[in-house]
Amino acid sequence: MSFINARILALVGLILFSSLTQANDDVSLRGFYSYESNGADYFSSVGVGTTFKDSETNLGIQVNTSIGYAEVIAQDGYLEDFVSWEAGVRFGYFSNLSVYIEGGIDLSELFFHDLRYDEYEHENGYEDDLDAYVGAGVGFRTGVLQIDGFVRMREIDSKYWEAESEAFSGVQISLNF
Repeated sequence: MSFINARILALVGLILFSSLTQANDDVSLRGFYSYESNGADYFSSVGVGTTFKDSETNLGIQVNTSIGYAEVIAQDGYLEDFVSWEAGVRFGYFSNLSVYIEGGIDLSELFFHDLRYDEYEHENGYEDDLDAYVGAGVGFRTGVLQIDGFVRMREIDSKYWEAESEAFSGVQISLNF
């Protein structure tokens, strides 16, 4: 089974699992739009996530995946743009008011890294770090609508360049089901 088919199957499974557990308040599904920036640098993405929490304490985790587009200025001054497929996990308190810490990675770099560079570059030791982020955020939920504000520290690079900015702040708008 190809990586693309496996990811589609996993996403469909996540949606089905979440819809089957809707009677349980401890598990919920959501779709979201996220925008974060630092000056002219920005990330814009759409995604889905599932929240698993304890109904008595509201402590839990959120598992998220998103597809996004980014434009960042590299340390050499050039504008770099790319598409990212990210996965992240949030740990925190999830209720009408949410507070969390988070971390995530760029799955496209994880799964397709070998497609990005030719054999010569691998044989001669050219490597770049896996793009990743850590952050913290707060959110307010009213009915099905939730708005989160967050800050993230990002590792963004490729073999040829590294982003000038690492700190981003943003907003996420979610519809919860």
